[in-house]
Parts: sequence; C-alpha cells; structure tokens
Amino acid sequence: MIQPGNSVDTRRLALVVVRTICRHHMELVRPHLPLLATPVFASVRDPVIPVKLAAEAAFMALFNVVDDESKVFDKYIASQELPVNQKRGMQDYFKRIALRLANTARERKEAEGGQGGLGLSNDEVDDEREIWSVGRVDLGEGAFD
Repeated sequence: MIQPGNSVDTRRLALVVVRTICRHHMELVRPHLPLLATPVFASVRDPVIPVKLAAEAAFMALFNVVDDESKVFDKYIASQELPVNQKRGMQDYFKRIALRLANTARERKEAEGGQGGLGLSNDEVDDEREIWSVGRVDLGEGAFD
C-alpha cells in the first residue's frame, strides 16, 4: 500500500503505521527491512507533502537513524543487491537529508531533557491517535481521552 499509485490517504497512513511499529517493536520490523525500505524510500520524494513527511519519518524510524546513526543503513546497503542508481540515490538521500533530520531530532530530545524527555513528541501522539481511530465511529464518548 506504500507504493506510489495507491490512494494518498492509504499510503500516508501505511507510512504512519510503519513508523509507529518501528518505535514500539523494531524487532518485528528488522527482518522485513528489505521489503519495506524500497517503497518507503520511493515515497520520500513524493510531491504530496503529507506523504513525503510521513515517508521521511518512516525512513528515519526504519533505520533507527536518531539512535544508531548510519549503522543499520550501512549494513542494509552492503547486504542488498539494488540497482546502482537506486542505491546511489538512497545513499545520497541518507547523507544529505536523513542524517540532518536525525541531528535535529536528537537536539529536540536533548532540549526536552535527554533520554525519555517529556514522553512522546506531539507528532508521535497524533500518529497513535490516528491509527487507533481507524474504523472507529466517533460518538463523542471520549473513549480515547
């Protein structure tokens, strides 16, 4: 569902789910990294801004760039037989964009008080609320408050 050509809302939500699962259960995601990395990367240059932003966040979470910097990404790139242009594009994106975004995220985390900080950042809380609201009819009961 992440691949370009599917519904914009579906793609964005699938990327949000990938990011959230990476945050909570990286051990479940890591074996599927080769399956997820290519479609997530294809979405980081999407012209639809919400998809692009969700893809950037999912890419960062997928490779755990904030905590592991380039360790996971380097191991992934070394182990995959990707087309040369795709491999080079991923490496360029990682160096130019992902590492810079990770640096910003680390600075934000430190500003919040270091490891653990003040809990989840607002976008992570919003992601979880959105995921839990899928298929739910809001009757104004405050079930998620």
